[in-house]
Amino acid sequence: MADWSIWKTLEDWRNKRHELDPIFARAGVAPELESLANRLATDLRRVPPTKPLMSGDSSRDDKEMLAYYDAYFRHYDEALYKAETLVRMPWVPEAAPTGRAVLAEVERIRKEMRTHPGTHPPFEPLDQLIQQYIRLDDPDLKIPAELMNARRQMLIEIAGYPLTVQHSIKDPYDDSVPPLSSEDFCTQLHDKMQQYLEQDWLHCRVVTQWYISLALDAALARKKRDAGDDSRIRSMLKRRWPTLSVLFPDIEHIDQVWYLGLSMGAIACLLMELWLLAVPLILWLNLSLGGHRRERKEMEARRAQLASRAQSLKTVRDRFSHNQLPLERIAPMLRQLDEKGEYFDDRVFALLNLHQFAA
Repeated sequence: MADWSIWKTLEDWRNKRHELDPIFARAGVAPELESLANRLATDLRRVPPTKPLMSGDSSRDDKEMLAYYDAYFRHYDEALYKAETLVRMPWVPEAAPTGRAVLAEVERIRKEMRTHPGTHPPFEPLDQLIQQYIRLDDPDLKIPAELMNARRQMLIEIAGYPLTVQHSIKDPYDDSVPPLSSEDFCTQLHDKMQQYLEQDWLHCRVVTQWYISLALDAALARKKRDAGDDSRIRSMLKRRWPTLSVLFPDIEHIDQVWYLGLSMGAIACLLMELWLLAVPLILWLNLSLGGHRRERKEMEARRAQLASRAQSLKTVRDRFSHNQLPLERIAPMLRQLDEKGEYFDDRVFALLNLHQFAA
């Protein structure tokens, strides 16, 4: 999936889920701030209220002037409030000094309007500061463009990784991502989770939910794989009948060859009437048959257990994907479904704790 396609998908999600706005803003992408700055510039250039005509009646004129001063202050107070709102919205952290300069200029203008009511203070310095704040071209800060480009690339590679996997799953000819049940994908997912955890500015509830959903899908795929993998199930058994496959698990059909050799040896001993050798061989073959039957029953019981847990995990995943389970409640369920920590490592639980104390 090309970078531009991931970026477009992220922007589409951003239009639907405004929780993504802060991470886009920290990467220097916030069209709403530019729109607000443009409206603010227009408001600052609005013609102030007209000064009332004096009637000669001092008490009446004083009341009219007080009302005029109040209307004059309110006329620009909305624009000044918009300026304060603008710099308090999420934006590039390195631009914070310029934001503080905007707030200081707003306070200076308000103070001047209170000290000298009815006067028209110059708004050009405020407008210039706001434009420098939005364009990130404050000469005193010198924020490099490479920093913003790097953050946008991180948005694509880290925040967009779950979307890349989702696209790869839907496209049968896309092999850019390993199968969900493979160890390669598990390693890749853990690496991306670690990168996400290390980038504080990228932390967002929506992106965290994407990663947890991906971890659930991967765990479910691996549980289904394990439920159908006899060698995997055998490795889970505590006690196994002693055979060559226990010592040499990578050699295929070694048990069949071993027991065939024992059977032929037992038959040969019977034909040669070597009873001291034939009886132990026959006894061992019968005990082995019983041991393998017991092992098969244990394997089927373990397979049923894995299938049951896979079904429980699927239920959790479905409820989570439909927003019926919040991040804060899912951690105990995952620990219960993965007692040995085979499917969910510490990074998954670190992600679940990211927003635990968020307001």
